[in-house]
Amino acid sequence: LPNLKRVTLVVSWFGDDLRAGECRVTPKVDRAAKDTAGLDWRVAGLDRADAEVVSEVGDGPAYGGTPTDAAVVEAIAELKQRGLEVTLLPFLMMDVPAGNDLPDPYGDSTQGAYPWRGRISCHPAPGQGGSPDGTATAETQVGAFFGDCEATDFSWSGGQVSYSGSAEWSWRRMVLHYATLAAAAGADGLLIGSEFRGLTGIRGASGYPAVEALKALAGDCREILGEDALITYAADWSEWNGVQHADEPGGFVFHLDPLWADAAVSCVGIDWYPPVSDWRDGLDHLDAAAGWLSGMDRAYLESRVQGGEAFDWFYADEGARTAQDRTAITDGAHDE
Repeated sequence: LPNLKRVTLVVSWFGDDLRAGECRVTPKVDRAAKDTAGLDWRVAGLDRADAEVVSEVGDGPAYGGTPTDAAVVEAIAELKQRGLEVTLLPFLMMDVPAGNDLPDPYGDSTQGAYPWRGRISCHPAPGQGGSPDGTATAETQVGAFFGDCEATDFSWSGGQVSYSGSAEWSWRRMVLHYATLAAAAGADGLLIGSEFRGLTGIRGASGYPAVEALKALAGDCREILGEDALITYAADWSEWNGVQHADEPGGFVFHLDPLWADAAVSCVGIDWYPPVSDWRDGLDHLDAAAGWLSGMDRAYLESRVQGGEAFDWFYADEGARTAQDRTAITDGAHDE
């Protein structure tokens, strides 16, 4: 890749509950006992014997474990030696195995196995009966997920990140841990989170508490990493531009704008997974009728980068999708 300039290095910890107020964020290992060459496993003050082990699927671990801090430092150094800029991405995997007994914020009796982190929400989730969305209780639940440790609780000495704060396993603890490591290892940037769609859309008694928490976290990371570092949040492609609430059907809220406009944030970040094909089997469907010859036609796919589903039209429900009953995207207030 001769034109490659920047690498995003992903480092995972693990969440254990979709309920924001109950979710712990911890480093884990894939096995409790493991022979390794060169480096012993140590992360956030834990060694292998102290760390939790990821759940199993069949006869093996559901995930690879968190890499030891020293290996992350070595990886950053190697990438820098190759002339590449390095952005560190603290990444949350949800270690919620099948057969759990955890209440589901979205109304099911239990949480689905190994869910997407974008489903972390208040409990019950917005739109569900009894949801605390729009109240101080929602703020409390979101606050528990982010935690309250401070940047000054972290330091670098002897090739390790030391922590002197309260005994919490939270999102702030993970991100500030890696911000401290990134600064010491000479990384060029840090993401403060990615795809927390279910969190950022939660309303507190006033405003959006997760957005405010991300702003505060960005400011702390800016203090640690300095003015030249790239710092942003990687929003899900369905989250980055705004939210529309069922109880406010006429209003579209640009809830992340305060984050994107914050002085500590370098740029708008989007994990972009748009639908670029609606091709169906056979020839009796709309895209074939429009003259396209194949769902693998490059020109067809290029036409959908700025067009098609979620750009020009949408499907109101699964029945509409099956029938290809497309509804045009319009803005009546601005005649667009």
